[in-house]
Amino acid sequence: MADVIQPASACVLAAADDSRCILTTERNLELRFFGGYFAFPGGKLDASDGEVAVRTPSGPMADPHRAAVVRELFEETGILLARRADGSFPTDSHTWRDERRALLKGELAFPQFLARKGLHLQAGDLVAAGHLVTPAFSPVRFDTAFFVAQAPSGQQVEIWPGELVGHRWDHADALLARWSRGEILLSPPTVTLLEAIAGRSVFDLPARLRLILERLDRGSIPPIFFAPGVQMIPLRTVALPPTEFTNAFLVGTSRKYLIDPGAHEEAELARLFEVVDQVDRLDAIVLTHHHPDHVNGVNACRQRYGLPVWAHPLTEQALEGTITVERHLVEGERLPLGASPDGAGEWFLETLHTPGHAAGHLAFFEPRYRLLFAGDLVSMLSSVVIAPPDGDLTAYLASLERVGKLEARLLLPSHGPPTNKPARVLADAVAHRRKREEELLRALAGPGPHTPDSLTAQLYVGLPEQLRFLARWQLLAGLEKLLRDGRVVRCEGEESIYALA
Repeated sequence: MADVIQPASACVLAAADDSRCILTTERNLELRFFGGYFAFPGGKLDASDGEVAVRTPSGPMADPHRAAVVRELFEETGILLARRADGSFPTDSHTWRDERRALLKGELAFPQFLARKGLHLQAGDLVAAGHLVTPAFSPVRFDTAFFVAQAPSGQQVEIWPGELVGHRWDHADALLARWSRGEILLSPPTVTLLEAIAGRSVFDLPARLRLILERLDRGSIPPIFFAPGVQMIPLRTVALPPTEFTNAFLVGTSRKYLIDPGAHEEAELARLFEVVDQVDRLDAIVLTHHHPDHVNGVNACRQRYGLPVWAHPLTEQALEGTITVERHLVEGERLPLGASPDGAGEWFLETLHTPGHAAGHLAFFEPRYRLLFAGDLVSMLSSVVIAPPDGDLTAYLASLERVGKLEARLLLPSHGPPTNKPARVLADAVAHRRKREEELLRALAGPGPHTPDSLTAQLYVGLPEQLRFLARWQLLAGLEKLLRDGRVVRCEGEESIYALA
């Protein structure tokens, strides 16, 4: 989704006295990218990073990724992987708090800081582990170079409140265990790297990561786990603008379900099959609703894996003649997932009938980790389209408000990345629709006559022509709601004319 892929660097830093003990930092909940998650320290490259001469066996050379990771590590944590003229590391980098603060404010460039303090970078202090690129479904993308290093003796982490709010030193398996118990959130790249080095030294990472990177280079779907036992599979689909991807999900342990396989192109189906082929047991294909970007891969998956399809009765009606539904899912029905990943007991999905976007729309709530599989209840990329007659704005608002009371921890949408601010996102969706309704009422109070086309032109000024049909659907949904509420009347004729009641 993002046109620009930003270069970045991150560091898998081991403790000075234990190469298996790793530093992770807790990101501020308000950050747009992985806010509230634990991740490895790092960030975007700065223009001045290319001006740093990094010492190598062949002589000094520009290495902006290594310079960036040293700078980011110092800015974020106070750990400084730069050497003095005699080759030693500073034992207490906190004596340079003023310089660190100036770097964060953009008042001091990193090359100037190094020169003033007589410091230099050595390439060998940072072992390259490989690059991971944010998948194309995300509205924000990075090409991140990961490096492995060991903290200098004597230096201590000092987190300043801002982008970061905390940190942990821990072994990879201990961090994964905390994640499995639902105690912390880990970004998917962090999960991948921790699994690669669980029980090992961080310096094993380059070799362990190589096989994963080779698969990704061949076009494989990356392993994306925002929660234990839940794999997100972003698939290129035929969807309404601005989205080009629909997230399918593999959910469960000893009982597993494939939610919304919407891919239709052979190449994209092959990428999906590569993931699903690794699953020992799959119980069913589960559908949130009937729209093509959620169901186009169903028959191919059914044929390959011999799976039944489960969906709401109204979804079965909408799919009649194209996809056979073997089992109806209704409000309150539980889908067992097997033992929870941390062994804490029963694990299941609870079915929620959430009409509005589609009459048979379902969402699913997983109470152990408080996951909400939202389908098209909300999108993290744009407003959800409500297209009458199947779309119903009154029902949609009721669904949003009801689901908003669930106290979910993570909302996993069909379009865009998951969010750990479910209540806020759902409330914002309601507020947006209320605002649009007030705008529509104000337009209807002005000089008429008011037709759907004239109202669309008035309320969606500057909207590209190719998107105008979407706006017209939204406007019709708003008018239908106001008609039911008794606030608007419709005069039928050659063209429908609307007026305030």
